[in-house]
Amino acid sequence: MTEPQTVAAGALAPWEIENLPEPPRSGRKLWLGLIGPGVVLAGTSIGTGEWLFGPVVSAQYGASLFWLALISIVLQGFANLMFMRYAIYCGEPMNVGILRTWPGPMAWIAFFAILDIASFFPYNASNAAVPLATGFLGRLPDTVGNPDDKLLVRGLGITIFLLCFVPLIFGGTVYRMLEKIMATKLVVVLGYLSIIALTMVSAPVVWDVCTGFFAFGTVPLQPDTLIVDRHFQIRRTIDGTDYVAKGTWELNSSQGKPVTGELSITRGGKRTKNNLLEREKLTPEATKWRDEILDRTKPFSGSGRFLIEFREHGELLTAEGQVIDHHHFQPTMLRTDAKREYSSLEEVPEPQRSRLANYLQHEGVAYVNAFRYVGEHGKLPPLDWAMVVAFVAIAGAGGLTNTMFSNYARDKGWGMGCHVGAIPSACGGITVSLSHTGKVFPLDGENRFKWFGWMQHIRRDQAIWMTASVIGMALPCMMSLEFIRNASVVGDRAAAMSAEGIAGRYPSYASLFWYLTLICGFLVLTPGQVSTGDQIARRWTDMLWNASSRVRRTGEVRYVYYGIMSIYAAGGLVILILFPAVAIAKFAAVLQNIALGSTALLSLYVNRKLLPKEIQPGWFHQIGIVLCGVFFLSISLALLFI
Repeated sequence: MTEPQTVAAGALAPWEIENLPEPPRSGRKLWLGLIGPGVVLAGTSIGTGEWLFGPVVSAQYGASLFWLALISIVLQGFANLMFMRYAIYCGEPMNVGILRTWPGPMAWIAFFAILDIASFFPYNASNAAVPLATGFLGRLPDTVGNPDDKLLVRGLGITIFLLCFVPLIFGGTVYRMLEKIMATKLVVVLGYLSIIALTMVSAPVVWDVCTGFFAFGTVPLQPDTLIVDRHFQIRRTIDGTDYVAKGTWELNSSQGKPVTGELSITRGGKRTKNNLLEREKLTPEATKWRDEILDRTKPFSGSGRFLIEFREHGELLTAEGQVIDHHHFQPTMLRTDAKREYSSLEEVPEPQRSRLANYLQHEGVAYVNAFRYVGEHGKLPPLDWAMVVAFVAIAGAGGLTNTMFSNYARDKGWGMGCHVGAIPSACGGITVSLSHTGKVFPLDGENRFKWFGWMQHIRRDQAIWMTASVIGMALPCMMSLEFIRNASVVGDRAAAMSAEGIAGRYPSYASLFWYLTLICGFLVLTPGQVSTGDQIARRWTDMLWNASSRVRRTGEVRYVYYGIMSIYAAGGLVILILFPAVAIAKFAAVLQNIALGSTALLSLYVNRKLLPKEIQPGWFHQIGIVLCGVFFLSISLALLFI
């Protein structure tokens, strides 16, 4: 028997040679083929970033930071194409390609073990429990001050987490099951959110969101005092101690808590957070200030009035008035530090008029140029930058999730993936072999022509993914800006607060919109947890299956896949028991930036090292991938200095 031709490929076994299959070129086959990795990962992308961090950031800061999300999604597109390019060439996922390079597979496996810590935090399951608990309770759960609510949310999070493994165990090839789940999620979720956007979201909000994606360099400034109806955020410095109180007066106080919020105290560089109604841990001075805040803000609840106070260039400016049609801030009293009062904005002299107009136009926050602000103040404005970084990190996919584009392209049978195989389900799956090594094609004229066809195909796929990711970010944020703008979202209540906001706006249909929005939130987050479980098991199965002959002696790849999944299930349960939902998501998101930045730069190295020069990425793609790596590494490291 003739030995197959091989090509040396770094530290692992050499590649065998096969011809590249024909790419889909036109007609029905092309469009059916595009229901692929882009749809699966787009379904994953519309998750915690869009339903948790997106609404939280937009509720507090408007649409001023959406341009960061757009940059994140576009740069991830460069990374995704680089990952898929490698898979099309040899049928292997990108992680395996990295194992082939110096310093060898064992060193890289240790490296990935560190990067993958973020993935072990099951933030989708923990946050999906909140809308489910809200539906059971008929109100927003209080996971900060009510032990019973906290126990319910945690118990539901654990239940959701365990149930999310069921679709991965039954139903044929794992990839096909994920494709069905994510396609269903996209249709249901985007359909419902589109109806909300078209029928209930006002034109100013739509314009704010659409322009926010292109307002490059804009950052928000929050006033020292912002009270809008039942929402408030107030900060003061008293005797060297910084106090920030933010909260919401509840629509339904039958649970015995008229207000929900937190009091943050920073003294000597150390910050502590307390429940707004907590007294035991507060000093007499903090208690007195907190009580004054509650007395001051309560009369605004249900009145439709607003109050804005901010100090700029040493001058205290004040605007008070009525919110018209939910979005138009109509001032009835304006005051400058000169103790002069005005009844309309036109009467205020410059430059005070422009400063006040900025806050009024953007409904309680001012939009400023980041570079100009840093030039004047030597630092960025005091925002919740950990939340912003998390928002940027999970816009699109984020972390090692992006490397899964190469895995899914292989399992879809794209390019040389058709010669390698896929991972079957544990029960009811068809028999599928997964090769321990990839296969490449000879660089003759016919195969090179096919190669360019496959490159065009994955670009189409990424166009679908990026479009779905932007829409998936925009629609939940439109709902947040329309119904819970200026709400200081505390804890993990973002998804449920949107449901409460819609129900409060349309009382005749309150129950309908309440439950539909909660169901939508649940459907956004839960399939993301299914995908996360698959991604972790799939990444490590591919790496171990290719790097270790001992692992391959198990005989079937499914044993490795589900063994790793069992380890993840045990670790995830421990994390869910020990940590609150938002803390899990924030911590994971920061680590994901480091993981994505690192793997993006490594993917460039792998493509230049292992792919023939004739089909290596062009200079434009290489510049894009470098920018991707630098961007995601920088925004996480910047947190150390903000």
